[in-house]
Amino acid sequence: MTLLLRSIVIAFAFLISCMVAAVTIAYGLIAPEIPELRGAPEFALLLLFFGGAAGVVTPFYVFAPSFVAILAAEMLSLRSVLYYAIAGALIGALAYFMTDVSARIAGNGPVVPITLELQWPTAAGIIAGFVYWLIAGRKAGRWKSA
Repeated sequence: MTLLLRSIVIAFAFLISCMVAAVTIAYGLIAPEIPELRGAPEFALLLLFFGGAAGVVTPFYVFAPSFVAILAAEMLSLRSVLYYAIAGALIGALAYFMTDVSARIAGNGPVVPITLELQWPTAAGIIAGFVYWLIAGRKAGRWKSA
């Protein structure tokens, strides 16, 4: 029973951390435009739109590496916030390299070049790792002793 409850908490924490990462990525997409959008009602709408779009895609890119990191943390009872921040940073950078980077480097394709394009997914991964740690990571591996 405790393992089932722990699995539910892990799934919930994963989804919430993906949502936080998606909002961070969305903020990164519109960050260059913030001075012009300050005080405009479109700012919240753009953030909501890009956050929703990124929120649909984010779990697909990060599920497998996140599953491995979460499984390792649960099996080894890793509860350090540093572990989750580093794992999140690595997963965020990996998700960036899983996209079509060559089109952005060459300046081709439908993707508009994003400033600081590697830094935003890495920062989103760190923030997502911290949020995951707040929800589920602090009690990693405690189900084994119950």
